[in-house]
Amino acid sequence: MAEQTRDRILDAGIACFAAHGFKGATTRTLAGAAGVNIATLAYHFGDKQGLYRAAIDRLYERLLDLQPDPSLLVSGTPRERVANVARFAVRFARDHQTEVRLLLRHVLEEGQLPAPLRERWLGELLEQAQVVRQFLGLAEDPRFRLKLLAINHLVVRFAITPPEELAPFVDDPATGEAEVEALLVELAQDLLAGPG
Repeated sequence: MAEQTRDRILDAGIACFAAHGFKGATTRTLAGAAGVNIATLAYHFGDKQGLYRAAIDRLYERLLDLQPDPSLLVSGTPRERVANVARFAVRFARDHQTEVRLLLRHVLEEGQLPAPLRERWLGELLEQAQVVRQFLGLAEDPRFRLKLLAINHLVVRFAITPPEELAPFVDDPATGEAEVEALLVELAQDLLAGPG
């Protein structure tokens, strides 16, 4: 029961922090969204900062646990493999807009990833990226991490772009998300596997 309450508070915290930022999400708002009182929130997380740290940690844990279907990494040419993984990443980001918003807000509010967060998660994420590079069959590239960062920034920005904002830039607003996905996949292929 206590674990379920903690998880409910954490999920509500992610949504509130994504919508309002750290400063805009009050303890009263956070507790109300989770359906608990402020004392229960404090019991599980200490204070708002404790809940915020736990929310950010949960997001990074989920990112590290994220495993695309292995067949995406091993079937086809390197260019086809990159397309499969890029498509997976675009859809994942679009399906997790709340989490993406929170991570973006976090970076914007802090100016950068705080040092403890960088030390705890960034190394693991970069190691995982190198493993994926090898599975994709891509050659060593000293700029691989930078290219991956560039693609990541595009993916997360487009993931939170509402359809009405995309409408002027796409051929058909009804299929705008698919058009953006196709473009991001093509850019990832060209950047990581070379022009086709």
